[in-house]
Amino acid sequence: MNPIVPNAQLIQAVLNGQVVQVTPNDNEGWTDMDPAVAITTLVRSAPGLKFRVKPRTLVHWLPVYRHAREGAGIGNVYLDRSRVPRELPAGPVVKLLRLELDPESLEPISVTSEPV
Repeated sequence: MNPIVPNAQLIQAVLNGQVVQVTPNDNEGWTDMDPAVAITTLVRSAPGLKFRVKPRTLVHWLPVYRHAREGAGIGNVYLDRSRVPRELPAGPVVKLLRLELDPESLEPISVTSEPV
């Protein structure tokens, strides 16, 4: 006998390092799940919730710097967060903007601000 594991593909996706998202309904928007919580929730097959693997996105990093006379500005776009310098010629980097784009349409999916 071969038991059927609910959400087996989503559980495997989490184990492979992908992000799983959850929503109570399609109108509420999707929320990224912490991997430890995702596994437990998916195994229990929490009734009333919908799950999906987070769509692949393009991620770009924009450093926000502070200039002594001209105020704040945005530096060049970086594809790798680890390559964003702490200091730009115009001033120190004070925040990073994380821009997620849909790989097909190039429409913005989200923009979040993160500390340096």
